[in-house]
Amino acid sequence: MMISSIQMQAVIEVPYYEGDFLCPWETPEFIPFSKIRLCAEMGYPQIGLVFAQLAQYNRIELTADRQTVLRQILKAKSLVLPGGIQVVCQKRGTISPSCCCGLESWREWIDVLKTGTSPWLGHDPSPWIEITGDVVRVWSDGGIMQVNDAFYIDISRTHFEELLRLVKRDLEGFLFCIESWAREIGFVESKELVHKFDECFSIMKNKDFRGQLL
Repeated sequence: MMISSIQMQAVIEVPYYEGDFLCPWETPEFIPFSKIRLCAEMGYPQIGLVFAQLAQYNRIELTADRQTVLRQILKAKSLVLPGGIQVVCQKRGTISPSCCCGLESWREWIDVLKTGTSPWLGHDPSPWIEITGDVVRVWSDGGIMQVNDAFYIDISRTHFEELLRLVKRDLEGFLFCIESWAREIGFVESKELVHKFDECFSIMKNKDFRGQLL
């Protein structure tokens, strides 16, 4: 089986902090502002890091006990996470979502194939997407103003669709891990936490650009 040299990954930006990072559950060591991939293979500390960022980014204090923090997440009207879809090419490099891009808008990548219009992928740098015939070209920069040092990764439309399905599979895998993580740390409303994450980040919708499951 041939392994593609191009991957698309659902990622979030990990928290920024000064001094000791205080959290009511276990998290791994991490570099602030780095990216972490969401998938079924994540361990409990990595899942804990995602929920630490979810709380912190939505202005929920992590200094409270874990039951209080997670219940505040459940009560939030809406939730956002810095991140989105990252494109990795062995030959060309990595193009990550930039500042002010959020995981909650990951499905806008599907609309590219219908509208030909790039979704917002952040700034400093400003990645963007263009359609050239049967090729989806993902640029590393230049979405706001022209730059001379941007590079691009070309993906065929067919492969792009396949990679988007893999992104959704990864997100579904992460979604199913949430319940076991919540039970592991003693949070009884684990199913509600899964539902809340799914609701806010639009993972289990059932229609794509061809009307097929995605």
